[in-house]
Amino acid sequence: MIITDFTQEHIEEALKIAKANYEEERRFVPILPTVDVLPDLEEFAENGLGVSAFEGNKMVGFLCCYKPWNNAFTTYARGTFSPIHAHGAINENREKIYKRMYQSAAEKWVKAGISSHSIGLYAHDPQGINAFFTYGFGLRCVDAIRPINVVNFR
Repeated sequence: MIITDFTQEHIEEALKIAKANYEEERRFVPILPTVDVLPDLEEFAENGLGVSAFEGNKMVGFLCCYKPWNNAFTTYARGTFSPIHAHGAINENREKIYKRMYQSAAEKWVKAGISSHSIGLYAHDPQGINAFFTYGFGLRCVDAIRPINVVNFR
C-alpha cells in the first residue's frame, strides 16, 4: 500500500469511496436520505493535510481534515476535525487502510502543531471504529439518526 498526499487529482475517486461508504451506512439506517451530490473536497486538497491510499493504481482510501484552529473542543489544544465526508476506505481491509492512512496523516497534523484529532465515523462501520479505537481514540460525541414517531403517553 502506498500512502501519498491527497490532491485535486484524487477528488473524483475519493467521492466515489465516500458515496459507497454512505450507501453502506444507509443499509443499516434506511431513514438516511438519498444523496446524489456529496460536499466538495477541494478545500481538503488545498490545505495539504490529507492523504490518499493506493494499491497499485487503485485508490483504496483517503483521510482529510479541516484547517486547524486553537482551543479545539473546549481545550487549550490546537485541533482539527475530519468530517464523515472527508475520509473513506473500501470495505476490504478497511481497518488496515485506515491505520496506515492515520499514521501518515497524523505525522502531517503534528508537524502543523495539531495535537487534538477528531474523526467522524459511521456507527455501523466496525472496521473503521476498531482502527481508531486501537490507536487510542475515545468517544467525544455520539449522534443517533431515527425517524420521528408519535409517542403516546397513556
